[in-house]
Amino acid sequence: MSLFALNNANACAACGDTLSRDFESQGISSKPGFTTDVSYNYLNQNKQRYGTGSAPSTLINSQLAAGQEVEDYTKTQTVTASLIYNDDAWGVSVQLPYVMRSHGTYGNTVPLGSSYSTSSDTSIGDIRVVGRYSGLSDDKTSGFIAGIKFPTGNTNKNFDTGTNAGQALDAGLQIGTGSTDIILGGYTTGLVHTYGWFLQGTVQHAVATKQALGNLDYRPGDSYALNTGIRYAGFGAKVSPMLQLNIIKRQADTGAATVPLDPLTNVPVSGGTLAYLAPGVSVRVGGGASVYGFVQIPIYQNVNSLQLTPSYSLTMGMRQSF
Repeated sequence: MSLFALNNANACAACGDTLSRDFESQGISSKPGFTTDVSYNYLNQNKQRYGTGSAPSTLINSQLAAGQEVEDYTKTQTVTASLIYNDDAWGVSVQLPYVMRSHGTYGNTVPLGSSYSTSSDTSIGDIRVVGRYSGLSDDKTSGFIAGIKFPTGNTNKNFDTGTNAGQALDAGLQIGTGSTDIILGGYTTGLVHTYGWFLQGTVQHAVATKQALGNLDYRPGDSYALNTGIRYAGFGAKVSPMLQLNIIKRQADTGAATVPLDPLTNVPVSGGTLAYLAPGVSVRVGGGASVYGFVQIPIYQNVNSLQLTPSYSLTMGMRQSF
């Protein structure tokens, strides 16, 4: 069970995949043995938002006139391969993401559209190794999570075309954060009649950073994730409809030379709180294999300053137990 598929996000408010993949049992599988999981996530941030509301053109123009960059879109596609091993109350997972990200920005030149720059990068992202222990309760339905994220993703991407061609891409848009992070959390699960449920919370904190071209003092903000969900088992073991609530709060990034500030409020242009409602389904196809799919629909978005947010996020994948 891919308990360990925590968010693979950078510290911008809406980046990355916040979905929990503990959906076959809506809990934590401690069945001994190996499980492989390959998933695909699609996220297109193309909606201008300021605080909790959509940003009108008048606000965008005022921010631009004051010198703030106005972005056009950031599209991220991630294929994540996970190898999980469970042994009684203990388990460990290794997650290897392959990230494809493209970005377009109008910059901060008046009038809007008088300059434009784009970038596109494809590479391995930040690798995670996460363990779990489910011995906090006799029935092994509660436990804790601990892991580490390594700075293996690219942090040296430049703009490819336009006014900023050859200049370093913003630190928060790089495929890697350039930081070593610790991940800590806990979970509990249960059953009510034909429904299984789970509750999982995690915190991720950067404990060390590495210098990268153009991002010398960048540090991603802490992230706090709360995921809960239910699974309906009334259709038998083959088809399992599910519903999740995914909430994530990301602190603003830090770095005097790498994190832009709102020119009117002096607030960092990163971080925020988002909540998604995620209906989905898992289908067992036999031989220990299953396929799944989810759509994350934003129900609350509160971002610092002017940022891009998505209309939805799509996740699909397959897994094999041995």
